[in-house]
Amino acid sequence: MQRLHRVTTDRSHRRDLHVFAFDHRSQILELARQAGADPERIPALKALFVRAVRETQQKKADEGRQINVGILADQRFGQDALNAATGRGWWIGRPVELPGSLPVRFEYGASVAAQLHTWPLEHIVKCLVQYDVDHPEHIRADQEERMAGLYESVQVSGHDLLLEIIPPGVSAAEHDDKVIRGIERLYKLGVMPEWWKIGALSPDGWRRLDALIDEYDPHCKGVVLLGLGAPLPELVQGFEHVPASRYCRGFTVGRSIFNEPALDWLAGRIDDGELVSRIRNNFEYLIDGWQAMRRRK
Repeated sequence: MQRLHRVTTDRSHRRDLHVFAFDHRSQILELARQAGADPERIPALKALFVRAVRETQQKKADEGRQINVGILADQRFGQDALNAATGRGWWIGRPVELPGSLPVRFEYGASVAAQLHTWPLEHIVKCLVQYDVDHPEHIRADQEERMAGLYESVQVSGHDLLLEIIPPGVSAAEHDDKVIRGIERLYKLGVMPEWWKIGALSPDGWRRLDALIDEYDPHCKGVVLLGLGAPLPELVQGFEHVPASRYCRGFTVGRSIFNEPALDWLAGRIDDGELVSRIRNNFEYLIDGWQAMRRRK
């Protein structure tokens, strides 16, 4: 009944989401180490990322194009960014996983329920899980227990849930099957997040995933694409298969956008204006690539 209430009262579905993901913690700490920068500069960096998204949205509006933008930002280094983005009508996600954990662990302890009551309801609970249905049973069971517990927590708190499923160490040939089997397994366990975040699939993979969502959760708000630090042209090329899907809503990309500009800013080689300009150029390249794909469709 709780699930039915959620899906019938909240119909805030969005299409063509353009999300800048900078919830990275360990990766940006590593950039600061490479640059010889004080980690205390990271919150200011992430606040500048929000400025870049805001200016991109304004530029597109000035061109007569209203676009759906968003961010993925963390509480540890990105609280100022979250505060600046909240209330703008953006799609906003924030992570709960402990970076690099396998089996997954939560940054706020065994349960995140106590944290969620302090979050605005517009914030989406995001959890990255290195999940492979063919992992040893004890690892898989641990992962599944924690995902099920997280799902129960958001049912109580009222937040949307995004599960980011990354099968670790799989080849490109295995990727589609591992992702789809993983999602099917979670559905069978009763875990039905509002959002999935996955790597790009083949046309056949998208069709299989659509059929799976139709079968188990037609109320799903959608699927968004991750970047994994791939070159921008490669990501845009991956958009070409999206028309095969009815559920893919957009992209959530991070390192491909910020890695080089952030390193240069942390090292003092560029100022705030140059950082924002370079971030915007990368972000807008992806937006234009996505919209070109939609026009062809």
